[in-house]
Amino acid sequence: MQKRQILCSKGPQRTPRGDPGVVLVITVLLVGLLLTMGLTLINLASSDYQIANNESRSIQALFNADAGTEEAKMRLSPNAPVAMAIPVGTSADWRAYLLSGHTQAEIEGGLDANYAKAAPAYTANEGTSNYAYYTSVQAGLGTIPWGWARIQHKFNAGGAILYQDAVTGAETTSASQVVSGTTVYNPPLIMVTTEGIQGSVRRMISMEFQPIVSTTTTTDDVVTDPFANAAHGTGAITLIGNGDTDSYDSRLGAYNVSGNLGTNGDISTDSTAVAAITIDPNSTVSGDVLVGPGGDTSTGVVNAGTITGSTSTEPSTWDLPLSSIPTGVVNQGALTISGNTTRTLTEGTYWFSSLSISGNGRLVTTGAVKIYVTGAISISGNGVGTANNAPPNLLIYGTRDPTSTNPACVSSNCSTSVAITGNGNFYGAVYAPQASISVSGNGGVYGALTGASVTVNGSGGLHYDEALGNLGRYVTTTVTTTYTTTGFTRYSWREIAF
Repeated sequence: MQKRQILCSKGPQRTPRGDPGVVLVITVLLVGLLLTMGLTLINLASSDYQIANNESRSIQALFNADAGTEEAKMRLSPNAPVAMAIPVGTSADWRAYLLSGHTQAEIEGGLDANYAKAAPAYTANEGTSNYAYYTSVQAGLGTIPWGWARIQHKFNAGGAILYQDAVTGAETTSASQVVSGTTVYNPPLIMVTTEGIQGSVRRMISMEFQPIVSTTTTTDDVVTDPFANAAHGTGAITLIGNGDTDSYDSRLGAYNVSGNLGTNGDISTDSTAVAAITIDPNSTVSGDVLVGPGGDTSTGVVNAGTITGSTSTEPSTWDLPLSSIPTGVVNQGALTISGNTTRTLTEGTYWFSSLSISGNGRLVTTGAVKIYVTGAISISGNGVGTANNAPPNLLIYGTRDPTSTNPACVSSNCSTSVAITGNGNFYGAVYAPQASISVSGNGGVYGALTGASVTVNGSGGLHYDEALGNLGRYVTTTVTTTYTTTGFTRYSWREIAF
């Protein structure tokens, strides 16, 4: 059987093709999807940008408003330079506008009724006499456009201005108070409402400022020598007849012995009245004459006698409080010495309700003696002698009875008069700042006299003992606290929504 060989020739193989229309549709869909996704992403990006931009402007507007409150705080400070200071008004309807981005005309025109949210008692027209307008001190390209800052008092529910108690820091409606006899002013609480602008965005904040009060305490010591002059009075000083004054020093011996005679017999008064000091003919002041601070010596001193020293004014009045009876000293009642009696007091401190020496009576002391008298003092007879006739050994204080139920004695002195008369000499010093002191007769007074008024009439004279110069010195310490507002600090903060 004959086999037939069949040869098959191979040509290029071809991939089967689909329908061309299907491919086109798929392509169009893919392109559309990509385009939609791209547009969506673009819109999202644009929206995010817009949101971010708005948020940025909103935040910046808030910062701008805050900058307005800072400038207001700086310019309200008492330490602000005069050219930029904003003084705080005292009336309830006081307002101050600090402008940066608005004009006064715009503010007076009302701007926006929504501002009523920013401040109580808002009125559309703010051009009244109690409204003040200030321009921001900012200058140049870096000016922050915060619009305006409105400054006013803080009020309570009843419409009263609120202040900060300078002492306690609490809120109060009192503009001042009295502390230890001194008027202390309470600084006001301040409300500042500020607009912040950034582009088309506007935000508003309201802030309360509290005053910063600093305290300064000073201590003042007033030194008083109650026996610094021969005679001193809060009122009139009068020398009549032969009422002379001079001085000596008992530490050097007796008066006018071995040259122990000086010209420090000064007389003085705290008064500035006409004829506060009168020196009659035949009277001589061997020393200086002084009237109260600010007085006129040409009218305050009536001199018909002789003044060996100067005539001038005191640098300050004397601090002359009533003396306090020391604790433990008991009232021994009235001390009365009359007839031919001599009473001796040994060294120590005594309290008598009154002191009377008359007739030939005489008081003698041994050692240093202090006598507190809460009634009248009358010394005549044979006078008073001290140890070695040294005036510093007898100090008499006219004062009030701390146990008295007499209203007059509780509020003031019941020892209202001191009379030294007769022919006997008196050696000692008298301090009775609310009593009238009179000296008459031929007996001499060796020591010092301090009272409400002093009259010397007689030939015995007043001989100041220089040893009394700083005897009985006391120091009055006055502590003064000064309250000063040095600035303001933020206390509360809130945003006001439109």
